[in-house]
Amino acid sequence: MQKMKVGDTVQVMAGAEASEKNPATKRGKVLKIDREAGRVTVEGLRLVKRHQKKTPQNPEGGIVEKPGTIALANVQVVCAKCDKPTRVGVKTEGEKLQRFCKNCDALID
Repeated sequence: MQKMKVGDTVQVMAGAEASEKNPATKRGKVLKIDREAGRVTVEGLRLVKRHQKKTPQNPEGGIVEKPGTIALANVQVVCAKCDKPTRVGVKTEGEKLQRFCKNCDALID
């Protein structure tokens, strides 16, 4: 089972986007996960600028900011109950697999 899914709230723990002063500011929702490359795209973080030509879909063209990727090892899932970054465990309940917070044992799904 995947321990991180699209739509989870994550916090950046290491790298250029990490903030020691106020770590809660470096949080966002997961938009896309590339498991082969080990990268994750997080909403509003690691913004990169791309130059775009004029097209029918984008008649203005110009410089566009969009989210870049962050290494999967540098982010952690944030538990909704205890509001802290946590490691994710997996346990079985009947035939279903459930993700849970290793800090407070709350279900993440």
